[in-house]
Amino acid sequence: MGIIEWANLKVKAQNIWDIGILKIFCTIVGIILGAYISNFIIQYVWWFVIIAIVLFICLMYRFLKVKV
Repeated sequence: MGIIEWANLKVKAQNIWDIGILKIFCTIVGIILGAYISNFIIQYVWWFVIIAIVLFICLMYRFLKVKV
């Protein structure tokens, strides 16, 4: 089994909550990268980074622990 087949099996095993976590993670990354000029984002950038890291770790943990 190659890496593409392995990844496809893992993705198919994800549920609605995993997809929700991925969407929130992508939104936070987009906020950080796309709106960095905003004073609000500059003021609280580390909070957004911490939230993004926690969500990413949670998503990767669930992605890698799924038994197919």
